[in-house]
Amino acid sequence: MKVSFVWAEDEAGWIGKNGQLPWHLPADLKHFKAVTMHHPVVMGAKTYYSIGRPLPHRDNIVVSHQQIDQAGVETVTSIQDLKRLLAKRYGDQEVCIIGGAGLFSQTADIVKILHRTVVEGDHQGDVKMVPIDYHQWHLDKKTVVPATKTTVPNCRFEEWSLNKEKY
Repeated sequence: MKVSFVWAEDEAGWIGKNGQLPWHLPADLKHFKAVTMHHPVVMGAKTYYSIGRPLPHRDNIVVSHQQIDQAGVETVTSIQDLKRLLAKRYGDQEVCIIGGAGLFSQTADIVKILHRTVVEGDHQGDVKMVPIDYHQWHLDKKTVVPATKTTVPNCRFEEWSLNKEKY
């Protein structure tokens, strides 16, 4: 099973503020959609409620102690149940974990791919990304997106893979 993290963070590591992203970057939203489309997405309840609806053309799996009764959403109540579900149902498909910080922390042991957007600057927030030891990872691709009228500030898209000896 190929499990990836998909997230955006600023240069200070902030990923959230008041249940939302601390910036609005249409280029990053378009990138997120391209990366996750037709892949299962896994999120915590706070992330699900901040999005407000199931993401279309993706299996939406929410890790929560409370059942979410919404068409297009499957709830699992523990990380162990999540891991069993992913192994049983998704085999070699890429599964995208999209947040939040608690879920990233609890699933770091199964992630093989990182899709990271780095937003220029320090945008202040109340949630930071969990620490990642990038010495264990290889940067496969980096795309710089300069600021435009719709993409302010600059950002870059990175794709990392776990070093093979860590598998």
